[in-house]
Amino acid sequence: MTNSTLTTLLRGIVSKSLRDWYTKLPHVEFAYNWTPSYATSHSPFEVCHGLNRLTPLDLIPIPQESKESFEAEERSKTMNKLHEQVRAQIEKVNE
Repeated sequence: MTNSTLTTLLRGIVSKSLRDWYTKLPHVEFAYNWTPSYATSHSPFEVCHGLNRLTPLDLIPIPQESKESFEAEERSKTMNKLHEQVRAQIEKVNE
């Protein structure tokens, strides 16, 4: 399913010469990862990171000093809850 979706997206933006497909692939990949899937009802970005990224620049890690975060436990609980919802949705779709 992923390959056919990516192929369809590439067909829509690649020029008629078909020689520039590899330059468009990162844009297509980003668009695919931003789109919610039928099986999970969430985008791959949201499942992995807890939120949708708006631009590819949002994926670049910002260097920060190493320090403890009091929000880490809350963030971890939120991500675990999201993963449980995604797992339940996949099981529901597979039934």
